[in-house]
Amino acid sequence: MSEFGHRFGEGFDDADASGAAPAEPPAAPISSEAVARADLLRSRHAVFGDVRPEAARFAGQLARAIAAKPAPHGERAPGGTAVPEEPERGVAAAEPVTDPRAVRLVEPPRATGAEPQHAERTDPGAAFPRVLPALRDAAFGPAPLAPPSGGALAPDSPGGVEVVPLPTAPSLVCDRSERVLRVNPAFLRLSGRSLDDPELGPLGRRLPQLVAGPDADARLIRGDGTLARVRVIRWELPGGLHAVLLVESGEQAAADLAREADRRWRTELERMARVGTWSYELSTATLTRSETLQELYRSVGIDADGGAGRLGARSGPVEGEQVAVLCQSLRSGARTVDHHVDHHVELRLPGDRMLSCRAEVERAADGTPVRLVGMVRDVSTQRLTEGRVRSSGQRFLDLMSLVPNGVGLIDPSGRLIDANPALCALLDVPLERLRGTSAAALTAEQDGFEPDRNAHVAQDGLPGWLRRIPPGARHAYRIDALPLLRGDGTRVWCEVGVSVSLSDDGGAFWLIVCTDIGERRRAAELLRSAGTTDELTRLPNRTAALELVDRLLAGAGRDRVALVCGDLDDFARVNSSLGHEAGDDMLITLAGRLQRELPFGCTAARLSGDEFVVICADHGEAGGPDVLARTVADLLRATVTVHGRPVHLTASVGLATPAPTGEVRAADLLRFAEVAMHEAKRQTRGGIGMATDGVVRSATRQLELEAELRAAIADDRLLLEYQPVVGPDGTVLSAEALIRWPHPERGMISPADFLPVAQRGGLLRELDQWVLRTAAREAATWPLHHGRRIAVAVNLAGLLPGDTDFLADVTATVSDAGLAWDRLVLELVETSLVALPPHALAAMAELVERGVRFAVDDFGTGYSSLARLKDLPAQTVKVDRAFVTGVGTDPADFAVARAVVDMARAMGRTTVAEGVETAEQFHVLRGIGVDAYQGWLFARSLRAEAMRELLAGGRLPTPAAAIGA
Repeated sequence: MSEFGHRFGEGFDDADASGAAPAEPPAAPISSEAVARADLLRSRHAVFGDVRPEAARFAGQLARAIAAKPAPHGERAPGGTAVPEEPERGVAAAEPVTDPRAVRLVEPPRATGAEPQHAERTDPGAAFPRVLPALRDAAFGPAPLAPPSGGALAPDSPGGVEVVPLPTAPSLVCDRSERVLRVNPAFLRLSGRSLDDPELGPLGRRLPQLVAGPDADARLIRGDGTLARVRVIRWELPGGLHAVLLVESGEQAAADLAREADRRWRTELERMARVGTWSYELSTATLTRSETLQELYRSVGIDADGGAGRLGARSGPVEGEQVAVLCQSLRSGARTVDHHVDHHVELRLPGDRMLSCRAEVERAADGTPVRLVGMVRDVSTQRLTEGRVRSSGQRFLDLMSLVPNGVGLIDPSGRLIDANPALCALLDVPLERLRGTSAAALTAEQDGFEPDRNAHVAQDGLPGWLRRIPPGARHAYRIDALPLLRGDGTRVWCEVGVSVSLSDDGGAFWLIVCTDIGERRRAAELLRSAGTTDELTRLPNRTAALELVDRLLAGAGRDRVALVCGDLDDFARVNSSLGHEAGDDMLITLAGRLQRELPFGCTAARLSGDEFVVICADHGEAGGPDVLARTVADLLRATVTVHGRPVHLTASVGLATPAPTGEVRAADLLRFAEVAMHEAKRQTRGGIGMATDGVVRSATRQLELEAELRAAIADDRLLLEYQPVVGPDGTVLSAEALIRWPHPERGMISPADFLPVAQRGGLLRELDQWVLRTAAREAATWPLHHGRRIAVAVNLAGLLPGDTDFLADVTATVSDAGLAWDRLVLELVETSLVALPPHALAAMAELVERGVRFAVDDFGTGYSSLARLKDLPAQTVKVDRAFVTGVGTDPADFAVARAVVDMARAMGRTTVAEGVETAEQFHVLRGIGVDAYQGWLFARSLRAEAMRELLAGGRLPTPAAAIGA
């Protein structure tokens, strides 16, 4: 019984009516079938054995080559000569009706109105056949995309180019840019060149330097300068390469012999792949079959020309239906946009045998139909393998649907590709929405990793719980508790088992099994004591931590006990920017990470706020105290997504171990660790400190320094220096007040040393009030500078607009000093100006109405974006020295500085650049429109008397004044 099915649709590409080949021909629909068949065939041989790897690879390449679509008629080779139609497509040239293989089927189709009359093709290159590149690739393997850097390939060099055999006639191999990569000895003899000659050697030269003129009648330039008349024949090679064969005049017979040998070679390949071809000449109405097609028909028991056979009694050839359908399509004018018509039918034979028959219309360069060509393939093995794969896949799906636990499949990119109904129910998300979701989005927390610890995780963007492991159950691992995100935004805690398996095509994928442990966790939480558990993170609290440390110090291994205290750097910005709820979520995430990933024998506890402590019973098992401290610092360093926003966190940690001799209590050991942590935080973000004797003594001195600073403020024993802010011409516009502390015993103490002490001791507000009071009083006595009063700028860190008595304090101080309101500039860091309450904005507005100006200090180093600039209630923006330092050399610093200046100008604000130290910085900043400058290039900080003398004198020298700009 025969079972026919055919369809019409887009097939192989043809040239358009103008004869120009499309720029990028679409792939033939059948190619995916050939590739799938080859892959399934290899899989089958891998299962049943007894197959040679080289044979399997050759079969796969051959299947792809046979299925590959030939280049469209009229396509141009790299040399620019039109490439004629190829016999390799299975199309035999028009032959006389007397050919024993030819069979007349129907009368030649009559020209219709839909078929335009076209002139004959006159391209001189049309008389030369083109070698099918895919078949050469399948037989000989791919060639490299380009020669090695630094020169051309030598004839004996290894590489893919050398696996393509060249004919005995003079031949070359070129890349896309026409550079010669390889030549054969015949070419060297014909051209009179040598590979060893550095000047006349052919390798590395462009083909036009060796061969000139059109391909049909070209001239070979010999080494001695003489010319030889040749004809150029080209064919494509894999990897963007192409081969060039030169035929001397009078060698046409040799070329014919080469083409005949090529035809026999192609026939052998088709026979091995069980593929046959046929052609039907429209001009003569004759059908011609290849030898391989006739053998294929005989092997499956088909009488190709009709009669009794496996298909039963039949009138007419096997190809008759396809010929009739395509001829009818040509008569009716049915075609696609690119004049394409094709037809496909499958012949199902007894015994699970099947033939795939595909045919198309081949046209001349001007679009005129010339012949019908067809390809017949034996796809019996492919169909049988596909059926087995479908059955296997269905069994797997049935098994997944019966498993009560959630099961999911994740591809190598970290995206869920399939899930069973139990996982969909667990996450309360339908399968359609669940597919394509990233593994990171499935989890309620996303851990960040440092590149030195998990470089592959950082590069791949995978969550920390999804590791790259070898395939197999012995490499599987289990996660005791992992929070997954449900469709409604809630969490479900699951125990997750992870393993890696292989798909049919050899690709790896993760297989995860999720079990809900929510009830188990809730039961465990009920057993915890409320007095020893932190309510937010469910970690042990300070009391429980101290009890545990005391027990460890009382034991025999007290010398192996270690405490690591960690505090998040600038965690307050999360609460102020995203809210306390977001901050709580972040603390919970970090607590869970500590619980999961701390070394064995370590316990995490939360002391208060954003401060954690890790108690290690034996630091030797964790790799030593230093390794333990680094581990805790890495675990607290993370990029956590909160409310859809990634927040990067760092933490400073301090390590303390008990002294070898003497008694030490848990409270003392914890205090030492906190001291080391604060010392590390003072030096740098994310630092690690050790509780040495020096660090502890330094902490004691800090307390003493705090008491002395408090007394110095009360006794008015501090002093101010002033740094001028100048315009481009050197005119002083204002001066910033800078506090100094002349200590009677330690000498001049830098603000970098005592300001952190003031901050920890809560003295910043008192310090700001003293600076404001002193600066206003001294500035009121300043002389005129070039006929104008100079303003004084005071930087506030403790006296802020959000304070309820801010307006009253500023008003009383300025009024008592007798300073004009328009001579006061109050500088605040940008974080102090973000999200101000209404009463703070009202206080600032009233001061601005009186004449006071507000400046954003160190803009760009805080946490608000440039878009925030329009919302900051300030009239002046100060570009931080961090960007000014590299503005002339670093493109990033220049871009930031220019963006700040442009936005400030657009919003009617003035700009001041801090830390200007070189003429290059000055010229670059002036070029982008900075209004004023402050730095050592103009003047260092001056005492009060020196400042008065400066204002009484002339302008300060500037690089602009030096060149008369």
